[in-house]
Amino acid sequence: MDLYQLRYFLETARELNFTRAAEALGVSPSAVSRSISQLESSVGKPLFARSKRHVALTAAGETLKIRAERVFDEIEGARVELAGEVRAPETLRIGSREMITNYLLPEPLRLFRERFENTRFGLYELEHAAMTEAIKNDRLDFGFHYTDIPDPALGSIHLGKLKSHVYASKAYLNKNGRPRNTAELLKHPFIAPRGFGEDPTAPRADGFPDHKHPRRVQYETDLLETHRRFVLDGLCIGVLPDFVMGKNAVALEGPPIFRDIYFFMRRGRVLPKAAEFLIASVKTAVKNAANA
Repeated sequence: MDLYQLRYFLETARELNFTRAAEALGVSPSAVSRSISQLESSVGKPLFARSKRHVALTAAGETLKIRAERVFDEIEGARVELAGEVRAPETLRIGSREMITNYLLPEPLRLFRERFENTRFGLYELEHAAMTEAIKNDRLDFGFHYTDIPDPALGSIHLGKLKSHVYASKAYLNKNGRPRNTAELLKHPFIAPRGFGEDPTAPRADGFPDHKHPRRVQYETDLLETHRRFVLDGLCIGVLPDFVMGKNAVALEGPPIFRDIYFFMRRGRVLPKAAEFLIASVKTAVKNAANA
């Protein structure tokens, strides 16, 4: 077993496809296959269950994948520490959500660019299950999300809370009347977040306490901008962070509502200090938005 074999194995374990792993490594599929076979011979166990259409890790493969990730995390950590690295990586791959990307990331990215000019960013809007798998399999460097992700392979940092209210347009209130209490509020049609295929029993990301105050959800959609548009156009009422609404709609009385912002990365991974600068800037952006 050597580092080259482990590198080939780890990329294949992440992709579960020999051709894609070879493309990522810049070698031929036969070179990857040969290296994996040699590694399996040295450990004395099959690491992959192969069929014509499917590749999966065996139990031994799962164990080795965890160990191999730790090995390469340690190597990367040593390289960063010895280099005292503050330079920016060539590319940062970031998982995010629409509101975070549109309202919280622009200023941190501007500050980052002023300090580190040449980094290229990939920004990907992912729900929590897809984001978790992408971070664990090194397809993302880190991610930002509204809810905590209870996965032992990930480390998280709570970046702050954004205060929200139930909002309605003036035209909506003129037509339907302003609710005088929470009981009346719950009778109005709401728009609420729910991504395609998400667990309908899971708490919604907007922070409304449905377990205490079940609301009448008439529209479900994943996009915050759709929530804003439907509220402003008077179709319904909706829960939105205060800093994205300003004076464009009327905040209604209701239960205390907050939207959390979390940062995630693979546990044990060492990020360059330039990436740490970006994360600290996002935390500042959340604080500024909360105080706006």
